[in-house]
Amino acid sequence: MGLFDMSKGSGVGFVKIKNTQNFTNQDLLDKLSGINVSFGTPQMGDIKGTQSVMYKKVSEKFDVFVRVDGNSVIMGKIGTDGVSSMATAMSMMVDMFAFDGAKDEGTSKADRAVDELGEIIKKLEAGETVTESNVTASVNTSSGKAIEYYMDQKILSINPKFDIYTEQHEPVYHVDGNITRLDFKVKNSAGMEVAEIKKKLIAILPEYTILQNGNEIGMLKKKLKLTSPELVGTLNGQEFKLQGDLMGFNFDVLVGSKSIGRIDTAQTIWADCYRIQILDESYKDLMIAIAVICDNVVDASKS
Repeated sequence: MGLFDMSKGSGVGFVKIKNTQNFTNQDLLDKLSGINVSFGTPQMGDIKGTQSVMYKKVSEKFDVFVRVDGNSVIMGKIGTDGVSSMATAMSMMVDMFAFDGAKDEGTSKADRAVDELGEIIKKLEAGETVTESNVTASVNTSSGKAIEYYMDQKILSINPKFDIYTEQHEPVYHVDGNITRLDFKVKNSAGMEVAEIKKKLIAILPEYTILQNGNEIGMLKKKLKLTSPELVGTLNGQEFKLQGDLMGFNFDVLVGSKSIGRIDTAQTIWADCYRIQILDESYKDLMIAIAVICDNVVDASKS
């Protein structure tokens, strides 16, 4: 592998995978037309005369494309109809180099779509039969849709006590942290403690233990990489990892091979917030704990 492995979703809006199956663009369209994804349906199009499979209007600013490029299949985001190419290019340059800032909502959505598409293409290149993406397959809620909660940006750098809200700004969880930010308790709207987070004081890199009912059920730690930090560990006896951009707060949360939720940035009527999207309702309480840990890691990294 080279210094930058572009075959994995990394939250930058571009993936490149070796075309071992010798797919054509028509092959890609035929296969993708039968696969359920969270961001639209494909159609054949072109980008300045180059044939490409397109997912239109994935967000207000961006379309998503996939096409054969030499010996590879590439996919990425591109300015949608009516958005100037210069504005799109500037937005992408800011995203690429602004490692200390969260992305806007539309950019986050497009980047997640590219990563979701990349996982599908990897499976197709491996000869697997695919009917839906990991994201759509992971939805396990009573409504059949992701549950969305919100947390104010940078709240931990101001006060270690805060609420998690619905879109209507109704509190559903309360997080109580001590002044040292080494211990956090997550309580539901009834005041019942549903998770506790303990941060190791002597760890060289941040390391966190998640407890429920006094029992340790997860251990997460920051892992340094050459290009960007990661958060890895175990949760309920399975591998835990993030897929995407931790420092930009735009990533999927994976337990084993399953995506249990997403965390990104959203604009609401009261403030810019971190959005916590829960795909599996059985992990609802733990997704709040994970969001608190991620914010603590990012906040400490930027301090």
